[in-house]
Amino acid sequence: MKKIKWIIILAVIGGGIYFWTQKSKSKGAEASGPSYDVQKVELRDIRITVETTGEVQPRNRLDVKPPIAGRLEELMVDEGNSVKKGQILGWISSTERATLLDAALATSKDEYEYWADLYKPSPLISPLEGTIIARNFEPGQSIASSDSVVVIADDLIIVANLDETDIGQIENDQQVLVSLEAYPDEEFGCVVEKIAYDAKVESNVTMYEVDVRANRLPRFARSGMTANLEFIAEEKMGVLTLPVSAIQQKVGSRPDTSSMSGDERKSMMIDRMKERGLSDAEIQERLQQVAQGGGPGGAGGGEGSGQKSAGRPGSAPVESFVLVTSDDPENPEMKSVKVGVSDGFYTEILEGLAEGDEVLIQRMNLGARKEGGGGLFSPTVSRRVR
Repeated sequence: MKKIKWIIILAVIGGGIYFWTQKSKSKGAEASGPSYDVQKVELRDIRITVETTGEVQPRNRLDVKPPIAGRLEELMVDEGNSVKKGQILGWISSTERATLLDAALATSKDEYEYWADLYKPSPLISPLEGTIIARNFEPGQSIASSDSVVVIADDLIIVANLDETDIGQIENDQQVLVSLEAYPDEEFGCVVEKIAYDAKVESNVTMYEVDVRANRLPRFARSGMTANLEFIAEEKMGVLTLPVSAIQQKVGSRPDTSSMSGDERKSMMIDRMKERGLSDAEIQERLQQVAQGGGPGGAGGGEGSGQKSAGRPGSAPVESFVLVTSDDPENPEMKSVKVGVSDGFYTEILEGLAEGDEVLIQRMNLGARKEGGGGLFSPTVSRRVR
């Protein structure tokens, strides 16, 4: 019993020593100051997109119905075949002809050939140029004048529904990247063909239908397939960028706009909104709100209007800056930068930095952890500032 008692006492003492050691390490890490990841300014492509899903649909879908009721004697097209306007798709015997030929065949082959040559079948004609997307009957079947023998689509397009909050960034002839759920690795280019003027309300959300035309539709595209669409709102190639987490902001001093003209104030507003990462479409929307008196700087742009007030002439501007190393390792230097567009992951750097410059990104403090374990926001080379 004494042996067990001493074992328990030693275990408790050992646990206390381990706990005290870990706590001391944690306090030491906190006292040593914040740690940073190092990130270089790099050239990247920035693409701002509006993403949604859609469906491959025929622009014009036409059911081809027979001119008479009777029996389908021959059908010369199949699904996927291209047809011309006026092309003969098949031959149909009227009910009377079908009855007469059946009776003649029961008499003799010569009798059947005589009446078949004398009593001609009726043709099934294609009313437009397109592609056969459905073949609903086979030769020998009886058909009514209301039956759809084949279905023709003149062209396949992608139809998408966009929320009213996104429709302002969409315009005709805008570039779109599309991939089909069935072939996710096969991306192809499209353009916006038509934007609906009339809205549809789905689940209390106002939606607008947008038709998208492929520059060259892949052969594997089929009507009814689900498509993933990326509408390119803005795209910049090979620009200086930093991760969004590297950019910090502060409120600067309020400028004096009393001596500025209307055009000068407008230009200043545009520059500020670009610095905040707004896209061209969002900037135009804000300017329209100002012109109507309901946006920033108008009747609806009071001090309580939140983010919008930052773009009002005469208000304190928001200045962007990054952290860089300084002579005092414990206090990184703040360096002002001018930023452009952002895709949510990377932000364009317009002024203040050059390619290859290094900035510091402070790690989020999640408690004590091993040094060199990598940053929270970026898997870059780590360096500790002391």
